[in-house]
Amino acid sequence: MSVLKTYTITGSSFTGTLVFKYDVNGVLANFDLDGELSDKQRDWLFSHRFPFHESGIKMFSGIVNFTVFGGNLDLSFDNFWNTYNYKIGKKPMAENIWKRMSQADKIAALSGIKPYDSHLARHVLKAKAHATTYLNQRYWENDFGKY
Repeated sequence: MSVLKTYTITGSSFTGTLVFKYDVNGVLANFDLDGELSDKQRDWLFSHRFPFHESGIKMFSGIVNFTVFGGNLDLSFDNFWNTYNYKIGKKPMAENIWKRMSQADKIAALSGIKPYDSHLARHVLKAKAHATTYLNQRYWENDFGKY
C-alpha cells in the first residue's frame, strides 16, 4: 500500500498525536495514536468524525485547539522502493529512473503497485518484475483488474 500523504494532529486538550496516512486516492491507509484519549475524546473521534477520507482532515483544521501538520506528497524513491517491496535487482538503476520521472508518473507508478500485486496474487505462477522493469515498461498503465 502506498502512503502518499501523512497528517499529524496535535491538540491542547489531549496528550500526544494523531497520525493519519492516506493513499493516492485519499483513502485512509493507516492511523496511529501516540498518546492517550479520554473516553469522551475517543467517543467524539470515532462517532462520525473519524477522517476515513483525506477530505475529513479539513474538519480538524477548523477546530481551534487542534493543529494539523503535513499533507505533502511523499514521492521519494525510498517510499516507492518500500511500497514496491521487491528488493531484488539494481536499486541504483531504479533510483535513476525514478529521478527522471515526472511527478504525475511517480503518483501513477505508486498507485499502480496495489493492482499489480493483486494481479500477481491471482496468477501465482507469474513472478514480480524487478523495480527497473516495472518503471521502464510502465506496468502501472496495464489494466490488471481485468485479467
